[in-house]
Amino acid sequence: MAHDGTVTSPQPTGRPNARLRQSVGDMVRSLALVLLVVGVILFITWRPKPDAVKPVDPAVAVTLVTMQKVFPPLVPSGLPEGWVITSARFEPTAKSEGRPVFHLGYVTPTGSYAQVEESLSTSAGFLAESTDHGAVTTSRQVGAITWQEWAADQRRSLVFVDSTHSVVVSGTGAQDEIDALATALRAPASN
Repeated sequence: MAHDGTVTSPQPTGRPNARLRQSVGDMVRSLALVLLVVGVILFITWRPKPDAVKPVDPAVAVTLVTMQKVFPPLVPSGLPEGWVITSARFEPTAKSEGRPVFHLGYVTPTGSYAQVEESLSTSAGFLAESTDHGAVTTSRQVGAITWQEWAADQRRSLVFVDSTHSVVVSGTGAQDEIDALATALRAPASN
């Protein structure tokens, strides 16, 4: 096949170009169809968002502590409406020296977090873990107990330590919420 080196310009064929006949209306109709399909897919696959707070029943953890007779577990009684228990367990933590920790976690009426932890561990590591590495600021009476007040960047804590065990009430909410939780602590009635 020989080339003579000349380039010829394209010649019209006489047929109209289909793309030239498209109008803005055609593009709007196409876009509407695509949006309709996307809307149908979203409608079919949409799921309502579940509540972030899932209440739990602390009865199993309380029963475990009671049956093992490690210590009488302190459980809040008579908290005002709006306190939701979200975690309950009886197991060792990273810093409890292998001793189980009775833990109850709550969402407070203001949406903050509060917890009660009780253990035979009285080590500095366990107390640091339970108070978010807080430091003692003062001692004061809350309810019938004289507590040490600890403070950390994001957490307030009330700590009670005697020769046998420790109790830590802490949270991210206002001090009055932490005080209310500490005041509500009671040993469950024995059968």
